[in-house]
Amino acid sequence: MAHLLADAPVAKPLQRCLDVLQDVLPHSATAFYRVDRQQQPHDFVLRHMPQELHQHYVARYMGHDPLHPARLARQPLDVVTLGSALPVSQRATSRYTPFLASNRLVDVAEILLRRQGRVVAAFSLLRQGRMPGFADDELRVLHGLHGLLDMALDSMLSQPCPAPAIVLTEREQAVVMLLSTGACNKTIARELNMGLATVKTHLLHLFRKFDVSSRTALAHALFVRQQAEQHLRQ
Repeated sequence: MAHLLADAPVAKPLQRCLDVLQDVLPHSATAFYRVDRQQQPHDFVLRHMPQELHQHYVARYMGHDPLHPARLARQPLDVVTLGSALPVSQRATSRYTPFLASNRLVDVAEILLRRQGRVVAAFSLLRQGRMPGFADDELRVLHGLHGLLDMALDSMLSQPCPAPAIVLTEREQAVVMLLSTGACNKTIARELNMGLATVKTHLLHLFRKFDVSSRTALAHALFVRQQAEQHLRQ
């Protein structure tokens, strides 16, 4: 999770964009994030948003978000609201509703920034508690600001999106440790007191995270990761 840093190369233009959004339209919290080529959000920059809320969102509800960039990839609009993506009439059966209720989220306006037709970044404006949903005239204001936000962040958005860090669970780390010794699936299962099916599931998760399709390729990716970590510690 990223925070605004005064000495970061993009901090000043991004800070100005966040300031403008806060001044123009009242809202509870703001998030800015980049979007990778797999349409996954990362490198979040938060404004007035509790860490607990964001961590809860990422850990349990991001995949159910109606405004997830993967769901908006073919959306022609530059500004989309939660009210339009998930009407109140559909919320009773949505897996996202518990998150909305527990955080008293009333509405969210997503401002999408694109390069070559692909969503590469976005702003999320949250309204909570007794605040009203975003009205049509407010959405017109955000549409009007879109070009200015896009221009202000052009230098950053034109650069390749950095790959998100690979995060391993404790069990995945344990599997990785044994894999590095050349242990087979049966040995891993015995050492970690888990079934063979569970070992295979962990391996599949590791394959996806490292974008490989074999144990040999995974071993190579893990070796490269280990060398990079050692280099950073020197």
